[in-house]
Order: sequence, then structure tokens, then C-alpha cells
Amino acid sequence: MFKYVFIPADDSRPLEVREGDKSGGLSDDVLSKEAKAYFYASSDKGARAAALENATPEQRKVLADQLRNEVRAASSASPYASQMAAMDDDALIGIMRTTHTSATCEITALTVPTPLNQQRAVSIYSADDARTQNLPYNRRATELLVACGHNITGVPTPSTTSIGAAPPGGICGDAFVGRCVDDEIKDVWERVDFTIEDANPRSEWCDVARRQGGGGSPGGAGGGGGLRSLSGLMNQNAAAITAGPGAGADGGNSFREGKGDGYAWSQNDEEVELRFPVSAGTKAKYVKVNFGTSKLKVVVAGQTLLSGALGGTVDVDDSTYTIEDANSGTGKELCVTLGKKEGNTWPFVIQDG
Repeated sequence: MFKYVFIPADDSRPLEVREGDKSGGLSDDVLSKEAKAYFYASSDKGARAAALENATPEQRKVLADQLRNEVRAASSASPYASQMAAMDDDALIGIMRTTHTSATCEITALTVPTPLNQQRAVSIYSADDARTQNLPYNRRATELLVACGHNITGVPTPSTTSIGAAPPGGICGDAFVGRCVDDEIKDVWERVDFTIEDANPRSEWCDVARRQGGGGSPGGAGGGGGLRSLSGLMNQNAAAITAGPGAGADGGNSFREGKGDGYAWSQNDEEVELRFPVSAGTKAKYVKVNFGTSKLKVVVAGQTLLSGALGGTVDVDDSTYTIEDANSGTGKELCVTLGKKEGNTWPFVIQDG
């Protein structure tokens, strides 16, 4: 048996650990089968399959003509378009049935197997029509993408497409995450546990993934850089998402800036800045900031404004705070600057509490 994790897109729902029989190996993988069945049942593919099966000859001809026209319109972009346009109606309907009604899913590699990660691959399984179905953004799954070094730089939109992996901007809709040992030299493929603890973007395996040769991106893929999928293809310019746990209810729309409960934050590859509005009479002697390599606590006049685990490792000697005029032009702000130990985008700024 092995364990894997189900990550609902709805943040109010908890993560779930599930178990499966690993004896089927790669050819009869339980996780892949469950993911495909889950996304099929939660989509309209069943209705589409029934509609195609029950279509009259006239309706089938209309559908075939529509697909043929779409293919012709794309003929300049695809070497196979002219071949498809020449197919008869039954062949085109068969293609439509296969591509639009079959049980499939999107597989995105968080890590590919490398010696540094003990040949362990971690993958996310999500709906392959998540974008066209306007499924909700999955913050927690996307944080794992960022934690493994993948480049998330914009807001996901239905008009954005990708090849062979998750929609640009991260993961949309519910998702499953699993791990396997995949060693081609030893001819081994075996499911191993992926737990709730592993689903934390601060997990050690995520740190390993970001290293050169660690299996993630950009450097972790072994020197090639960029995002990787099980099919070897993924959009290098995948786009970003809401800010994550550090952003609070009014979080921003990227990993570069956002708002939390009583503060605003921003980050680049070198540092994180948090700005707290404070009263005009606030002096430095009223402020106490405890800088830790992975934790932060901010206290003003005896009141704790923020305390929690950080989204990355801090260089304490390169961290400081100042009291400045507010950017809005009125009042004062406490500006806390955290120097990053590693030059990378944090998947979140801070987890309160």
C-alpha cells in the first residue's frame, strides 16, 4: 500500500490522505486510475459521450463539419490539420469521442527523478479541462509548484494555454499529489508515500527540488531549467496566482505582492518587505522584532502584530526594520525587511499563528 494526498481547490476543505495498492506498478497505477475517474465523474464528459452516442446522422454530420472547419482554420499551425480535414465523418466523430469524452487527466511533474532526490518523482494530477471549465484556482497545490522552483509569474486566465502540463498560472480545480521511485537504470518504478507533511511547501523535499540537480525548476531539473512535466513539456512562462497564506483574505494576485491581516508585503529574489501602519507617535523603543531564520514575530507597544513561520530561509544579519512615513502620504509605517538566504520566490510570505 502507498499514501497520496487529495488537495481540494476549496481552502475551507482539509487535505485528505488516501491509500492505494501499489502492486499494479506503472501499467495499472491506482492513483492515475482514481484521478482519471474522479475528474471524469466531476466533468460533463459523460453527458458529452451520451450526446455523441445518441446523435442522429444529421447531428453527427453537423458536428463533423464543425470539427473539420476548426481543423482547416488551424491548418497553418499544425502539420496534421490537412490530414484530419480529409477524414470522413465517422473518423472525425471518433476523434471527438476520444478527445472530449474519455477519462483523462493532466499530469504535472513537481520533480523529475534525479540522484539527488533518490530518483523520486512527485506529480500533481488535475483536470485536463480545468481552464475551459473555469474551475477555481487551487492555492495549496500551486504553492507546491512554486516551492519546487517553478516559475509562476502571472494570473491564470481561460485564454492562456500550455502544452502537456498544468494550466499556466498554476493548478486549477481539485488535485491529487503522489510520489514514486522511478529509476530507469535499475528498471524500478514503484509508488511510495506522499503524506500531509509532504504537502507543506516548507518540506525538505521542496528545498531539495530547488537545488541544482534536485529535480524541480529552474535549476533542479538537472541543468536544463524551466518547468518539466511527465511528457517532457511545460510552459516556461507559467503564470501566477493569489498570494497564499501570507496574504490573508484580501491577498494580492501574485507571489510578488499582497496584503495580510493588518499589513502589506512584497518580495523580489533578494528580500521580503512587510509594512505595518502604526500611530504617528510610534518610536523605535516601542518596537520589538524577533528575526529567526524561518520565523518572524513583530510586536509594537506590547501588541503582537504578526507571528509565524516564514515561506523561506532568512539571513538574519541582513534583516532590519525602520519607522517611515507611509507610502500613502499620511501617517507612519513600520517597515520590516527580511534578507533572503536563497535567491528565489517564496511560495508564501508567512503563515500566521
